[in-house]
Amino acid sequence: MRRVVLISALLAGLAWTSNTSAHEAPERCRVNGLNLGVAVSDNLVRQGDTLRFTVAIGNANNVLGIACHITGASIGIRLPGNDGQFVPGSEPTVIRSDATFNNPFTFAQVASYDWVVKLDPARSFGQAQAVADGTLHLTAGDPDRARDTKEVSFVVTNPVLKIDKIGSIESGQAPQNVTYTFKVTNDSTTPVPMSDVVVTDDKCGNATRLAGDPDVGNDRYLSNGETWTYTCSMLHQAPGVYTNTASACAVSRVDNRPVCSPPDTWTVTLTPPPANPPANPPVNNPPAQAGVRPAGATQAPCDIASPTGLNVRARELTTIRVKVRNVDAGTEARITLPGGKVVKAKVNAAGTATFKVRPTKSGRATIRMAECGDVERFTVKPARRVQTPRVPRVTG
Repeated sequence: MRRVVLISALLAGLAWTSNTSAHEAPERCRVNGLNLGVAVSDNLVRQGDTLRFTVAIGNANNVLGIACHITGASIGIRLPGNDGQFVPGSEPTVIRSDATFNNPFTFAQVASYDWVVKLDPARSFGQAQAVADGTLHLTAGDPDRARDTKEVSFVVTNPVLKIDKIGSIESGQAPQNVTYTFKVTNDSTTPVPMSDVVVTDDKCGNATRLAGDPDVGNDRYLSNGETWTYTCSMLHQAPGVYTNTASACAVSRVDNRPVCSPPDTWTVTLTPPPANPPANPPVNNPPAQAGVRPAGATQAPCDIASPTGLNVRARELTTIRVKVRNVDAGTEARITLPGGKVVKAKVNAAGTATFKVRPTKSGRATIRMAECGDVERFTVKPARRVQTPRVPRVTG
């Protein structure tokens, strides 16, 4: 009886061994040999650049024995958030699914993913994590997972160049020689010294740096927060409206790539010079009306009286009366409101132009008169706030 029990036990053991061994793939495998690698296309990038994350997989690690087959594998990337860091344990972005890596699977590229850098402006570092997860064929029921993660990081540089352009005048009588001044500032949110700064103007040409302009540290670099000044001059010969557009470009010493500013503009409006008076002015001219230049009189410099007591607000209709001297009745006057809208009116016999304006936004407005170099300004206040009535709360 003892022999029968012993033989039965041995047979049962052989049967269990045969069943479990039959599930191994390949036969006699004992190793979870998944090997994951991840690479980044560049380790120094700018906001808006495109990074490519490339993932490779291998399953031929036989140092500890035969590696088992892996099926149903998912490959993903945990991407950086706005702060530059990925969230550990978060759901990765899947870039390949249901993959099979049977042993031997020679280490090879299996997936890639393109991602546009868009971090908070002050961030100078980013990190992503590649994730691989599949079923390991070692024991019945496949309870084991073949998992691996690898991190990869990159440096972010955020160069910002700004230009402010100012002309020596806004208006006058032609011809006029106008000097333009350009303030170029390094507004970068990460450390970015810049060299080879060039200022260009579509009408004035290349500007030159102001003599004696200080260079912080005398390093010949436009450093963070530093401003350099450039100038150029040109003659506007004929009457008209002249709008110049300028921009600045430099080279970042961090990545040796160009950096350019958004454009900035300045407008100069020039009117014709006064007409010559008649050689023989008529005698017994009628009395001049107040504020209006008598016919045939020699033109004195016209004068726009600055409106007083104005309370102009955005989105409100306001009547503005402008007094002017030494212009003819019927001369066109115009107000340029914030945002560029122009309102026109005619000067009456009393030397007054009456405007009805409804500005759409707040800011500075200008008053100009045809054939007059004088310019007056006034301020448009912000629109009044509308208080939303509060609904009474009923309790109890």
